[in-house]
Amino acid sequence: MVVDQHGKPGRPTKYEPETVERLLAGLADGLPIRSACIIAGIGVSTLSDWRDKHPELDERLAEAREKARLKMLQRIKRAAEDDWRAAAEFLRLTFPADYRRASNTQSVEVNTAVQQAVVCTEERRMELIAQHKRLFGEADNAKTGGTG
Repeated sequence: MVVDQHGKPGRPTKYEPETVERLLAGLADGLPIRSACIIAGIGVSTLSDWRDKHPELDERLAEAREKARLKMLQRIKRAAEDDWRAAAEFLRLTFPADYRRASNTQSVEVNTAVQQAVVCTEERRMELIAQHKRLFGEADNAKTGGTG
């Protein structure tokens, strides 16, 4: 059994400045968390444990991700000097509420049909049939000149 530096049994922690710096550098380069963990030599679950034990790490992770965002926005901004599409993308990314793409809006169309069953007694059904014959029978007689 291995005892770590805090006197607890188990594997020794990899939470060292060099490991954390590799993790932060990966995030600052724009890597997703899983990839940055691989670069740092740790698992995602290890990072989760570290975040619980070292709350100050969350701020450093957020700062590294913002560095990546800033790098990419600066790159788009530089490209925008020569390409209007990069300028448009920069505006959409920087001011999304003002420069949304039309495809980002979604519309939902709902069509519904409701069928209702009409329930009537046999007596009522027979009355309706007789009424139908009287009405349409008279119309048919008027057309043909017959008497019924």
